[in-house]
Amino acid sequence: MEGNEIMVSALQGSRGFAARPLLTLLAVLVVATSAGGCWKSPRFKAPFTLANPNERHPIAVRQGEVSLDLAVFPGASGLNESQKGQLYGFLRDYKSQSSDRLLVRAPSGGANETAAMRAYDEVRRAMRSAGINPAAVALEPYFGNGDPAAPLRLSYLQFVAEAPDCPDWSEDIGRDPQNMPWTNKGCATQRNLAASVADARDLLGPRGETPRPGERRDVVWGKYIKGEPTISKRAPSEHANASEISQIGTSQ
Repeated sequence: MEGNEIMVSALQGSRGFAARPLLTLLAVLVVATSAGGCWKSPRFKAPFTLANPNERHPIAVRQGEVSLDLAVFPGASGLNESQKGQLYGFLRDYKSQSSDRLLVRAPSGGANETAAMRAYDEVRRAMRSAGINPAAVALEPYFGNGDPAAPLRLSYLQFVAEAPDCPDWSEDIGRDPQNMPWTNKGCATQRNLAASVADARDLLGPRGETPRPGERRDVVWGKYIKGEPTISKRAPSEHANASEISQIGTSQ
């Protein structure tokens, strides 16, 4: 009897040992199934490295045309006051936002051809007043197609920032055991930046520095060459600096 009892207990132990891997495998399958459901989230469709909003929601910068049409009627002696205001504003924007040429297209072969050339003379004077280099301006004729008020057209190319689209806000991220960045993270910030940037060229890279003012440097260097003190003069009521104190000490 004792031998049979030992054999039975050994078999029971072997069954328990064999059941443990089965339970472990079942647990792995359950976890894998639940994880598989998490991988269907839109956040897992993008690479993990795209947590940076600049990479996940980039701002596209392209060149777009900016134009101004100045209607010219037959017999007009030039531009009216309203058109002059529009023209000066347009030229001011051109100088600050574009390094490309300024294209002026004048109607040809129509009833207002002579009036258009008078208007172009005023445009030339306005460009000189704005400090625009004549070499950067190109004049081209175009057929007015019978329009008695065919406009004088000014245009230039400038860089335009296109904001990314942020359409999907449907995912509930209140509970996220994986702590993964959601699809629209940072997209609103990118859209605001694209809408508020003054010059889209700044998104492509830093601008070059302007030349430093050399007036003060020339004065100080001239004093240094002559062996004179290079310190700035101060009023008697002001506190003395270290260089002045050292000079007072040496004079005594």
